[in-house]
Amino acid sequence: MIQLYKMNILTKKETHTFDVKVLPVYQWDSILGFSQNYGIDKLNNIDYLRTITNIMIKPDFLDKFYFILDDNRKYISYYKDYLVAILYSIQFDTFTLEEDFKKPSLVYLSHYLNTDGGFVKFDYIDDSWNYEQIIQNIDSQEKEL
Repeated sequence: MIQLYKMNILTKKETHTFDVKVLPVYQWDSILGFSQNYGIDKLNNIDYLRTITNIMIKPDFLDKFYFILDDNRKYISYYKDYLVAILYSIQFDTFTLEEDFKKPSLVYLSHYLNTDGGFVKFDYIDDSWNYEQIIQNIDSQEKEL
């Protein structure tokens, strides 16, 4: 099981990169509870999300994330939904099973730490994982609706 990832958050001005680590199950459960169903619901509570991101990513990550959200309000749901989904999926080792994570998005995992101690880029990450192209795709999908 992979224990450490690199997560990228794309904005118009820059790409923010953060290391994200998988927590021991007991540590996760001691924060979010024993039930996985309630745990995912609790991740939508800002206090629980802050506690989890302080440990999985870094202290005050959520403050930086909210600065990104303030500057990208039009696409806020894409940022929020993917962050929570990524945290949950890596914690329970289901990230590689989700096809949506293999499609370009504003928040994504780009690398994982292999058993040799080096970061390896996911093979589906290519030039299409850039802010302009992703925004263009989102906007065109919204026009179709």
